[in-house]
Amino acid sequence: MPDTIATLARRLARLERRVTVLERARRAPYPPWRDLPLTGDTAVPDPAQPPQMRANLWDTLEFSGRIGLPGGRAADGAAIALLPEGYWPSVPRTIPVASDANRRELHLDLDPKGAVTLRVQDGGSVKATWLSLDSASCRIDGDAEE
Repeated sequence: MPDTIATLARRLARLERRVTVLERARRAPYPPWRDLPLTGDTAVPDPAQPPQMRANLWDTLEFSGRIGLPGGRAADGAAIALLPEGYWPSVPRTIPVASDANRRELHLDLDPKGAVTLRVQDGGSVKATWLSLDSASCRIDGDAEE
């Protein structure tokens, strides 16, 4: 029984912290977008849709824009970007992204040191010229969702 009470107390404390953060965030202005620092041979295929990111007050990292892939191929494990310090997730995260790849899904892996790498479903490489970051997001804190 004491384990159950302690578990409930921890959950309640975590919930109270989330409520405090949400109340504070509701009053604060939304943060501006900033450019996502690309690495490797990636490029900006459309200046009207540059790859950008922002961390909001709800501990969520949001992305938008497009990234051009070198040689028209998406290679598994390719370095895509390096997140600035302060935007690093506390645990590894995987984010699905849209692309013009026909048969396989693409994901971005974010590690706790800020490295962003491309993951191709089943490994290898696939023909793709761009990645869309629109609507891609992830949590940057380490709290488990319950």
